[in-house]
Amino acid sequence: MTKNEILKILLQLKNENKIYHSIIFSCNNQDLLEDLANEFIRIIFCVNDSLKNDNCKSCNKVINNLTFNILRIGDGTESIKKEKILELITVFSSSSISGEEKKVYKISNAENLADTSANSLLKFLEEPPKNTFALLLTKDRNQILQTIKSRCKVFVLDYERKEILKNSIMEELITNKKRDDLLIYSYEFKKLEKKEQVNILESVFQNIIIKKHTQLATLFLDTILELKKSSYSSLLIENLFIKIYEVL
Repeated sequence: MTKNEILKILLQLKNENKIYHSIIFSCNNQDLLEDLANEFIRIIFCVNDSLKNDNCKSCNKVINNLTFNILRIGDGTESIKKEKILELITVFSSSSISGEEKKVYKISNAENLADTSANSLLKFLEEPPKNTFALLLTKDRNQILQTIKSRCKVFVLDYERKEILKNSIMEELITNKKRDDLLIYSYEFKKLEKKEQVNILESVFQNIIIKKHTQLATLFLDTILELKKSSYSSLLIENLFIKIYEVL
């Protein structure tokens, strides 16, 4: 489904007072996921039930992050700890902080929920406080507990895949076994932000590794997981590219 199709459905459900209290947005493009989520949150609070931003007081508060009734968790790189979920439960189990009726919590990269975090969230999803909405974003819904998915309405966001230059470079070098060029590229790769490194490796893994280079699958997964946990990425990246060079 497209972004507009999903938002139209959710707006109609809001108007009918039948909106889902627990929703999963799934897409392998994080930017599109965040954009969809932010628009949906704005619609939840919009007093005029407008599909587009109508600059009402509520919309402006959401857009400018001026309401305490929205809690955002997850940065796309780190594992989401149990403490974060317990903090969420404590805050959202109390009365509305700012006196508003609705409360929304958004968990980005919900696939990064630790097992203990997921179990704590599951209990909260089973008995949500009144007028509280859960929004989980994921690039890989298969990594989310089935028991959590069963308590959420899942929307899969489609998009026309546009090759990101940095992704396609690494894919092309591996596919064509350009080993020396791959080592040269590794120096540029190490200069990227960790979040961008993780996004590229996840994309390359999904696009070519699990399809054509399964012998590298474990290496990629281990590196991605370590990158998300570690503060030092340089050595991890060096080891990754050296091992790819040796395999190719």
